[in-house]
Amino acid sequence: MASALQLPPQSASPSGQVLALLSTLSNPSSSSSQDAHARHALALKARDDALSSSNDSYSNLCTEFCRVLCCQSPQLLSMEVLKEFHDSLAGDTDMFHKCCGWIQNNGGSSNAQRDQGMMMWNTLRQMAGLLLKNALVSPPPPSALVQTKRMKLSLEAATEIKHGLLRCLTDALSPIRGVASTAIARCCTAAVYLEKSMGIFFSVGNWVELVPFILHCVQIGNTTQQTSIDSMEQHAGIGALVTLRKLLEDIPNRVAAEAPSTSFHELVPALLTCLQSPIQTRRKEALACLNVFIFPMPGSLVANMDRYLGGLSALASDESAEIRQLVCQGIVSLLSQRAEYIKPHFASIVTFMLTATSDADPSVALEACDFWLTFASLDEDSYDDEMMGCVAQSLPQLLPVLLKGMVYPPDKIEELLEDNAIDERGGDDRQQDLAPVFHSAKTKGQYDSDDDDSEDGGSDDEMDDDGGEWSLRKCSAASLDSLAGIFGASYVLPPLLPALQEGLRHPDQWFREASILALGAISDGCMAEITPHLPQLHPFLLSQLTSQDSLPQLRCISAWALGRYAAWTVTADDPSLVACSIEALVGRLLDRNKKVQVATCSALGVYVEVAGDLMTPYLEPVYRALMEALQLYRTRSILCLFDTLGVMADNIGAAIGEGPLPGMYVPPILKRWNDIGRENPMDRSLLPLMECLGSIAVVCGMNYQPWAVETFEMAMSTIEGSMLIISHYNDISDVDDELADPMICAIDLIDGLIEGLGSNFATLVAGSARFGPTFPNLLQQIVAHDIPGVRISAFAVLGDLARQAPTLIEAGLPMLLSEAISSIDPMHPAVCNNSLWALGEICVRCGENAGPLTPNAADLLQNLIPLLMGNSIDIDGNPIDTPVPGIVENAAITLGRLACVNPSFVAPELGRFLLGWCDGLSTISNPTERKDAFSGFILALRANPHSIQNAGPGLSQTIGSILFAVVSWHVASDDLLEGTNVLHSNYGFQPFPSEFVELKQSLTQLLTDIKTSAGQESWNQVESQMPINVKRLMKEVYNV
Repeated sequence: MASALQLPPQSASPSGQVLALLSTLSNPSSSSSQDAHARHALALKARDDALSSSNDSYSNLCTEFCRVLCCQSPQLLSMEVLKEFHDSLAGDTDMFHKCCGWIQNNGGSSNAQRDQGMMMWNTLRQMAGLLLKNALVSPPPPSALVQTKRMKLSLEAATEIKHGLLRCLTDALSPIRGVASTAIARCCTAAVYLEKSMGIFFSVGNWVELVPFILHCVQIGNTTQQTSIDSMEQHAGIGALVTLRKLLEDIPNRVAAEAPSTSFHELVPALLTCLQSPIQTRRKEALACLNVFIFPMPGSLVANMDRYLGGLSALASDESAEIRQLVCQGIVSLLSQRAEYIKPHFASIVTFMLTATSDADPSVALEACDFWLTFASLDEDSYDDEMMGCVAQSLPQLLPVLLKGMVYPPDKIEELLEDNAIDERGGDDRQQDLAPVFHSAKTKGQYDSDDDDSEDGGSDDEMDDDGGEWSLRKCSAASLDSLAGIFGASYVLPPLLPALQEGLRHPDQWFREASILALGAISDGCMAEITPHLPQLHPFLLSQLTSQDSLPQLRCISAWALGRYAAWTVTADDPSLVACSIEALVGRLLDRNKKVQVATCSALGVYVEVAGDLMTPYLEPVYRALMEALQLYRTRSILCLFDTLGVMADNIGAAIGEGPLPGMYVPPILKRWNDIGRENPMDRSLLPLMECLGSIAVVCGMNYQPWAVETFEMAMSTIEGSMLIISHYNDISDVDDELADPMICAIDLIDGLIEGLGSNFATLVAGSARFGPTFPNLLQQIVAHDIPGVRISAFAVLGDLARQAPTLIEAGLPMLLSEAISSIDPMHPAVCNNSLWALGEICVRCGENAGPLTPNAADLLQNLIPLLMGNSIDIDGNPIDTPVPGIVENAAITLGRLACVNPSFVAPELGRFLLGWCDGLSTISNPTERKDAFSGFILALRANPHSIQNAGPGLSQTIGSILFAVVSWHVASDDLLEGTNVLHSNYGFQPFPSEFVELKQSLTQLLTDIKTSAGQESWNQVESQMPINVKRLMKEVYNV
């Protein structure tokens, strides 16, 4: 270890011209603001021209920026440079005199003038460092007239810049060290992605001096810990630690893999020594670095784990809240990543974390609280009974602490009260009130991915006033929820109930609000034990929701908690519970507070999901209230309202389309669409509106017909408008995914019309004078669109048209088939699945008429085979190893449907993919699709029976694959999807579906023929490999 700080070579002095450039960029002040603006604009142009005109010019300016950053005082400048600085300012010398005037006064300047000058000088240095970092990481694009490639530094420039940045880590000023450390970390990170231009100089592997210098500075700081905090050694040590932390946060694996091994392995011991430093900043930065090391877990940390744990223990009571927070962070990281290292000390760790969760500093308490959530989220293999016991023993002390953590802090309460007053006055939503709106294209076939937010009808964040910020309140509630889930009511309720009862009776509404949050949080884990108390709790929640004296936050959380216990309300013997719950929620829909509007809409949606058609008696008053709210609500509330309308359509069923109900709510929704669309047809609030209309159209069926043409034409207008906007982009890769969302949503709405109207959709299209003639052409455009999300929805429409209105696709079928086949690409799984499903539906529509498919059948088969056999490749020719859910099953279905049209499309090459087809058949969950797939499979085998001998490793294995595919008919769909083992457990096969008697007869005859053809010896070999349950099934059901 070196005994003195060894620095890289000193940079040369900067030029006066670059100082003048920086002065103009930093503070364009003059007697004329117009002149100042012009000079500033010229300086920007001069900078960009120098950075983009040539590699030499780029290198020179970057080097000059670095020299300014490294120059600690204008006193180090020669008189020639000072004169050049002064003269280059073209008369506007104000900045020169502020920075350097005190030097020219021959000692006559005051300390105040000197301090002011140095402050301005260091401002220039910081600016130079930031400009250097930006120029290195993301320079302006090169001039097209000169070159088209990214600018590159010369070797000499790169060397001087690297030396300069390292020297600046030792600077006396923290802002300069910060700029240098950020520049180093950003350059090393950029080198990972810009290997040719940046990697040759700034990758950790090629910057060979970087990690050794960082280590050297840390070690020097360790050996001089008693030196003044203002010494160069301590500045260097802190600058190095900050840089190392930034590098480890950005590219930990690169640092571990590319740094010189000797230096890298010495880092951990040096950092552990820093934990004992009397200087707080050194302790903090060293601990932050060590915590980041937990994820890559280098051997040096493993070897020094006891020292690391000892360091955490020693710092657990540090006077610095930041350090205590990092101690908690380190423990949580170990728990989540490498719990085996803390198991021996777990009891003492639990005790410490229990104390830290009550820390007066909220950042420490939050980090400690995350320990309990992390523990409750561990895999069972990551903890043992002893660890469970330690946490269980802490629950009596912990749970009241978590409940206390759910109470909003005073500063947040003050902010919320101000927000409440703003809402009372009304007005438009503020930016912070608005959540982003997204739309997922509709998927078809196996493994539908129409996602619900959660089983309780939405994100709990909607009921929380912390917005997207992770807070102690949220972490406490999530921890309680998770702990209740793993420990159950017997551990959670005894210590929690007294505090909970006290909180629910508390005169302070904020304490009641937190207690209701806790009550909702334990609903999943303690439902059975809480149920006896619900006859008293339920009226209490209703009273908190409906009371005029309740704070908006109390009304919100009460609505949320009612949703958490909605299942009890629906299943209880008292039918009036549902009625009074719906009445209370509907009564709050028109609340003036926007958060209450959102909360009640969400809770109503939860009740709808749980109650389903039990909501039918309440539909008229609910829809009437929702339509009143439609007139009142602003952006965020109305998004939630549309979601609720969609949930009602999806869960209540046909009742929402009966009698006068659709006339009550569909026209106001369409009017709102028109009102918003007139101002901005692409407004994102229209996405949930179109989504809910799509669901409504499906459920209402023919009862939606009075509004079908208007809906169709508005959707078509949206599609055309989106396509026009996107057409202005020269490069489709520049199109933001969100830009296509309105078009995708409108296509899905049209699909809802197809599903709802069935064969009458063709009449609807014919009745649209504006869009009827162009609809088939537009369909061809969207199935060939460059944006995958558009194609996903387009193929859903294509498949449904094949089922319901085939006349609309007949004319363009050759092109549509070609596009669908070309989209069989597992690199875009959802597109691939929908195209497969659409092709299968076209096959079904063709029936035995093979003519339309004959030109494309061979191409289709060649695209299906790789999906079934697992040898798909990506765009670069690399194999796709990870199977994509649903694709094999959809390929098996489509292949079966193709064989039903004409077995000769499939039979000749059956031996190539018979085993893969069997695998796909065995995991199809939809009975109708499984029937079609097996029907085609039987026809193909009948057309080419010899394929069984040619299919794979041996006759018995091939027959076994066929048998196990047949077994799938006797396994419940849920067991198929979850992979439940019914082959070796107790006999529990289901009977063959009675509606498919003919198929069962065909399968029985097929298996009989296969057994006869194989011969007794081969069949005995097949039987010897069968589980006993399968043998029994084959004998009892198929007589083989």
